[in-house]
Amino acid sequence: MTLDKVPSNVNESLEDKLEKTPITLLPLKSTYTVDELREIVPEGKIIVCDFYVKGIEEGEEIEFGYTKEGIVNIDHHAPGEFMARQISSANLAIKFVEENGPAHPEDTVIVHHTDCDSVLSSSIVRGILSPDKKYGEAAIAADHTGASNKIADLLQSLEEKRDLFFSLSNLDKLNKGEPLDTDAEMLLNKRYQNRIKAAELIKEGKFEKVGNVYFTSVDERFDAGMLPALLPEAEIIVIGSPMKDNPEMWGISVRLGLAAPEGWTLDDFKLPDFGGRWNAGNTRRHGGTKYNAKEYATIINEQISDLQSG
Repeated sequence: MTLDKVPSNVNESLEDKLEKTPITLLPLKSTYTVDELREIVPEGKIIVCDFYVKGIEEGEEIEFGYTKEGIVNIDHHAPGEFMARQISSANLAIKFVEENGPAHPEDTVIVHHTDCDSVLSSSIVRGILSPDKKYGEAAIAADHTGASNKIADLLQSLEEKRDLFFSLSNLDKLNKGEPLDTDAEMLLNKRYQNRIKAAELIKEGKFEKVGNVYFTSVDERFDAGMLPALLPEAEIIVIGSPMKDNPEMWGISVRLGLAAPEGWTLDDFKLPDFGGRWNAGNTRRHGGTKYNAKEYATIINEQISDLQSG
């Protein structure tokens, strides 16, 4: 398995930090097991940030996640009621560092994707970023509320690059008030345009609802994570777009809305072809679904009625 290396185009001070305290980026897949991680890193402590290690909950529950066989999983995707709340991995990483200090240089810190929460949580654990509450707020905006946040919008927009070092160097520039790299500026502007597009869809009445499940269809996918703040009255939000490689199938994104009753999770529903965490997910990892956005919203609303009727 080939692991990503530190590129040479990172600014020097950041490059020095990453050389001394690297973050390992694994190939993206839904989960890794303890055994798989131990094949990659046979010895020493492993700290996994922002993705679920299968079966980790069979180990010891700790304040910022789980630990088992020398692997610490700092991840808000993990099963368990104490993760089914408005918490993100960056918040858990802040707690970890406040209690333990940054990871030891000999520890292996791992992520497998590069969205806002992954970049922040791993960098905080590594000591590259300080455990500043502004990073916790950014992760909540990215993962839960969808509120506009400069840090969240930047890092979410750079996720497709899968380049931790590019993300961190541009975050450093943002923090210093310096111009972003050209590619970063372009991707950030694209996200801002998507935010405008989402607001226009709502303003133009393109969102319909079944019960209190809001839904719409679009030609091209965009980040549904920004919708809860724009539709604060929604209990659940569904957005659908045709799968690029199979237009007869639908990529359906589902988000738990801000108006959802306390205690609700998407795990309460039997959603067809769905994968994700307690408050968000989609059908893309299963190749899409035959149900369009309206049909999917109707399925959810029927299950809400069943839940409420007991």
